[in-house]
Amino acid sequence: MSLSTNTKRPASGTRSGAVPSWEGHWPPLAYWVKVVAIVVATFWIMMGIKAVADILLLVAVSLVLAVGMDPLIVWLSAKMGISRGRVVLVLGAAVGAIVILFVVLVVPAAIRQLGNLSNDLPAYLSRVQSEGGWAGNFLDRTQGIAKAQAFLQGLPDRLGGSFGTVLGIAGRVGTAILGVATVFVLTGYFMVALPRLRERATVLLRPEVRERAEPVIELALVRIGGYVAGNAITSGICALAVTIGLVVLRVPFAIPLGIWAGFADLIPMVGSYAGAIPAIVIAFFVSPMTGLLTILFFVAYQQFENYVLVPRVMRNAVHLSIAAVIVSTLIGATLAGFAGALLALPVAATIKVIVIEIWLKGRAREGDALARKNLREIQRQEGT
Repeated sequence: MSLSTNTKRPASGTRSGAVPSWEGHWPPLAYWVKVVAIVVATFWIMMGIKAVADILLLVAVSLVLAVGMDPLIVWLSAKMGISRGRVVLVLGAAVGAIVILFVVLVVPAAIRQLGNLSNDLPAYLSRVQSEGGWAGNFLDRTQGIAKAQAFLQGLPDRLGGSFGTVLGIAGRVGTAILGVATVFVLTGYFMVALPRLRERATVLLRPEVRERAEPVIELALVRIGGYVAGNAITSGICALAVTIGLVVLRVPFAIPLGIWAGFADLIPMVGSYAGAIPAIVIAFFVSPMTGLLTILFFVAYQQFENYVLVPRVMRNAVHLSIAAVIVSTLIGATLAGFAGALLALPVAATIKVIVIEIWLKGRAREGDALARKNLREIQRQEGT
């Protein structure tokens, strides 16, 4: 008996057990397992970065400070004929001595003057109210003197009666001290290891990329170092000038106000105004004329800093436009507060170096006329 082989094949897509066309292009199960694993790993990495964001921020601040101190370390090492490690030890001891002198000489005076402010504030307000004007009328309508006296008298009881408030203040102070100590230690380590870290960073690149990347890294480090050193110089001059000016104008609490002005001056663009506001307010407590003279002093110093001091100190440092400075500072302050505002300009300067050296110069070498024109304009503005 023979079996017939003349059977018809069913049409595609209609036979029993046939695989639909879309399933033929569907990725296998192993692909989806890899996708899920990558998504989960990315999520956990992002959560880990968020958890240690404050630590990473301290590391970034320390690295930027170390880069800023590198030219001084190289110069001292060559002049003194000693290693980088010994230079860092000498600088660390000098900074420690300055901190101890500050704590011994300045902090007690600042505490005394702040205590005098709480004691003399009602008298200042009474003087303003007796002289009339819009400020005196405002204090009269709102009973500002009585409210200030009640607040100052009840402040010790509120602080002493709220153990949680005391612990909260102590915790914030302790966190700030720990953060400063961490930055101090990490900055010392980065200052010693910076040449080795720079070499390791270039080793990670492929040989064909390394030759092009090394000058970019070097220029970025120069810009960051110039910014840090220049900012430290201008802030120190600001603190000294404000302290002397307030002493001459006989504004109370000149030492802490001058220190605050120098510290606030570290913040680009808006720091000078933040440093001036407390001094102006206290000056008006002395007299309206003292307040006006203090305003004129800060305006004059700001003009000197913007048009004389900063251009001389920060020349060839970051080369950023006013718009770039404002936008980068606002973004940095929004993302990470004071530290973000402090790091904003070094980051922006580094991004500009990367864009010019890698992208714009590459386009110019390829014959792009517009890129070549913009590159010449940038070089003319930067004096290179």
